[in-house]
Amino acid sequence: MRKSIHEFMYFLPFLKEVIKRDFKKKYHKSFLGVAWSMLSPLFMMIIITLVFSTLFRKSVPHYSAYWFAGNLLFSFIFEGSSQAMNSVITNSSMIKKMKIPKYFFCVSSVTQSFITAMFSVIAYFLVSAVIGVPFTFYMLLIPLPLILTYIFTLGLGMFLCAYGTFLKDMNYIYKLVRRVWTYLTPLFYPIEIIPEQIRFLWDLNPACIYITIMRDLALYGMMPSEKLLIVGTIYAVLTLALGIVTFKEKEDRFFLYI
Repeated sequence: MRKSIHEFMYFLPFLKEVIKRDFKKKYHKSFLGVAWSMLSPLFMMIIITLVFSTLFRKSVPHYSAYWFAGNLLFSFIFEGSSQAMNSVITNSSMIKKMKIPKYFFCVSSVTQSFITAMFSVIAYFLVSAVIGVPFTFYMLLIPLPLILTYIFTLGLGMFLCAYGTFLKDMNYIYKLVRRVWTYLTPLFYPIEIIPEQIRFLWDLNPACIYITIMRDLALYGMMPSEKLLIVGTIYAVLTLALGIVTFKEKEDRFFLYI
């Protein structure tokens, strides 16, 4: 453990440079640059609202903000973990030339998605102000679900990277998982429409937990339940631990596949 911490601190300046490089690369030659981080979810919000707001208008007040808050975290999870899954292959030339911690590229990928999510939070506040969502003290705690989601996504990304480096079909499999996971997460519909008999499946969904925490703070002006916070923290810590252990176990074989 001490050796790993020393290694992390020693290479920390390099990690900062990788994050800066990836950030510049993401928006290189982009006309609107980081503005896309806010405009893209805004465009999707308009489309989703036009399609579903009439259907759920009575059961979901401020539907635009409801969808936006959920999609913000859900997109963060999949964008960050997908980029982390391919991060070793994407940076294979650098890995071959330099002796650096390979997991740094997973950290950089997830951090890029975290930055994008932060810009989306700004867009969320703009939407909330326009449609009349009350601003409360609890909105100041929005970083809490973002940090929990970051930890969870990093662990998931490292786990996927450990296998995605070997298995080229992982990208296709993960896209299929995303489709299924999307419908198993209350993004555009209220959880109340799910029958009580099978709702436990949604309760086990980590994305659902983080989104519920986010909506409680950002939309409903209330503190999430202790159960949600505890379960969300456990999911985040265990997923990160699983990701680290799996990544460390597989990383010595990466050179055979990159």
